[in-house]
Amino acid sequence: MNAQEIKNKHHQICQALAGKRIKDSLDLILDLVKLSHDGDLIDAQYNLEFTYKNILKYTVEGISDPERQSVYNHLIKDVYNLADKTTDNLLSRYGSGGIFELRRDLKEHPLNQSIEEYLSTLAGIELKKMVDANAENNEELRNQRLLIFQLIWIKPSHVVTDINQIKSLFKNQQIPWYDKALYVSAVTLSLTHCFSTEYIQLLMDLIKHPDDQVSARATTGLLLALFKYDTRLSLYPDLFTRFFLLLEEKGMQTLIQSITIQLIRTRETERISQTLKDEILPEVVKMHPKLKDKLDLENLLGDSMHEDKNPEWEDFFKDSPTLMNKLEELTQWQLEGADVFLSTFKMLKHFSFFNQIPNWLIPFYPGHPEVKKALEHEDDVFKNESLLDSLGESRFLCNSDKYSLILSVPHMPSMQKDLMGQMFSSELQQMADIEKDEKALQAHQEKLVISNQFIQDLYRLLRVHPHKHQFEDFFNQRMDFHNKWFFKQSLADHSSLREIGEYYFKKNYFEDALEIFNLIHEKQPEAKEIIQKLAYSHQQLDEYEQAINFYLQADLIDAQSTWTKKKIALCYHHLKNLDKALQYYKEAESLAPDNLHTQASIGHCLLEIKDFEQALKYYFKVEYLDPAHKKAWRPIAWCSFVLGKFDQAEKYYHKLLVSEKNKHDLMNLGHVLWCKKERKEALSYYQKSIRQPDHSIHDFMETFNEDISYLKAHGIDAADIPIMLDQVRYSLES
Repeated sequence: MNAQEIKNKHHQICQALAGKRIKDSLDLILDLVKLSHDGDLIDAQYNLEFTYKNILKYTVEGISDPERQSVYNHLIKDVYNLADKTTDNLLSRYGSGGIFELRRDLKEHPLNQSIEEYLSTLAGIELKKMVDANAENNEELRNQRLLIFQLIWIKPSHVVTDINQIKSLFKNQQIPWYDKALYVSAVTLSLTHCFSTEYIQLLMDLIKHPDDQVSARATTGLLLALFKYDTRLSLYPDLFTRFFLLLEEKGMQTLIQSITIQLIRTRETERISQTLKDEILPEVVKMHPKLKDKLDLENLLGDSMHEDKNPEWEDFFKDSPTLMNKLEELTQWQLEGADVFLSTFKMLKHFSFFNQIPNWLIPFYPGHPEVKKALEHEDDVFKNESLLDSLGESRFLCNSDKYSLILSVPHMPSMQKDLMGQMFSSELQQMADIEKDEKALQAHQEKLVISNQFIQDLYRLLRVHPHKHQFEDFFNQRMDFHNKWFFKQSLADHSSLREIGEYYFKKNYFEDALEIFNLIHEKQPEAKEIIQKLAYSHQQLDEYEQAINFYLQADLIDAQSTWTKKKIALCYHHLKNLDKALQYYKEAESLAPDNLHTQASIGHCLLEIKDFEQALKYYFKVEYLDPAHKKAWRPIAWCSFVLGKFDQAEKYYHKLLVSEKNKHDLMNLGHVLWCKKERKEALSYYQKSIRQPDHSIHDFMETFNEDISYLKAHGIDAADIPIMLDQVRYSLES
């Protein structure tokens, strides 16, 4: 059995326990303990099964035992623990790869001894710093820091005997803040592969730590752990009580809600990366030659950079409005804190710096020895302390990407380096101003920046690291906090649910939004906006009957909402119930007589039920209300043709063809001219229609056949139709 099979078996055991299928879980564990050949584990499984059989026996016999539920819960905890212990035993022995080898190497290594050596080295360095500013660049210290991280992370959490020594690390004033933040990361990483009440309790302690870097990471790690081990939490009432008390503290619930949104937002990361790769970057590359000329890149950093911007810049994207929209969306993602740089920086994780796992998670600080080493031969731009300080404080790059950026500087061409340095200085100042304003507006803003960057650091480690398959990936989960027991017990109030629901709704995750809005609707059945959003979510999922049900409820609450009435009409339209659609569009019209969309929609319904005379009136009204509304011209032209108003139809088709050569307009103008007895002109427009890039003779014939009834109605002889079509074919050949 390989490592993945062992992990899968452990997952099956946990699922069985979550469903209270104790016998199934014990049977599955039996397979693992036999594989381990460990007598203690085999005995433990036998004893648990014996205990469970006795519980079943006493229950069947009807023996009353007030402690039975407590014994039952304790048994489930013990089964979970045995599954964890057995799995860890097997992975340590049979797992292949660097991480599993590390587990085997460190199995007997004492953590307390490593901590003592680390503190001793740190004390010596503090003394040396009085005379040598570079004293911190100490290889022994770096090795000790690495070892402590590995021991906190790798050593099986269920046998942690050194928890007090770990706690002492965070109380020691001698230890720098970035090391403490790193050790919180080790605790979090450990919880990805093994449940530990000691580590969860430690994270709860550290939430109150005075350093924001430690506190914010601890809060993030705690939420991830509670999410992952949700099915076990009801077995540990002391853990839940502590978490509930934490939420009672000022501002804590708001902070946790916000970090929850940050974790949910990770599902956007791959989509953003794909958008950059498939939509934005190809457009930018395609426009690059034009970009170079139009933006005068050769002189971009001249004196004029500090004066007025080139007025041509504003018009540059007029030729590519889609790209402009995408870039605006990218900017909005960035301002929201979305991870927009994964695709950019994942290619810059090849530096030897990232060979050590802690370096994926350590906070960025300008004094890091690797930063100093990378910039030791650089000029003033990158030796500017304020630039490095600003980079350290910037929220727009996570720590891992900041190190990637600095490590790549020595490898850049000098021109690119200068350009980046000057632009970066300017951008960082603007970012700093934005962040300063936000900090004034939002409490806990500093912690939210730290937690977001920590999440992105974790994401890179678990998704980009060469040995990522050896990690347990938090982010493989759906992040449906609203379905978790701990969330329902402590955070399922209206505001928490609403905030998450609104996020899903805004990002078009309508299935998730429905789940949450349904929960809110149960508690607030008269909330109109929730009902409308339930309806809209169903509509976006093409569930029109359910959508109509909720829209009708909203209409009962507020019969003056034109938006609701138009949505009801639209859903009926999708269901091909045009009479009902028309009814509700007319109701909307009575509330807002001059609404263009409503007028056009009524016209569409009338067109589909073939009431061309009335449809034409509505389309003319659209044109009257907005003369520049060219889209009304096409249905005006078609209705005019069907009604035999050929001169009017011809006029509008010519207006359309001035702005766009549309294959259908060309064909329809051919129909109009034929009906006016202008056969040669009709033939000419039929030829032009077929010759359009997106058309063919086959497509032309299909559409033409649909229109034959109208041609006959206007006096075209049925015998002439195949003759005209043959004329079209022959003319194309010649």
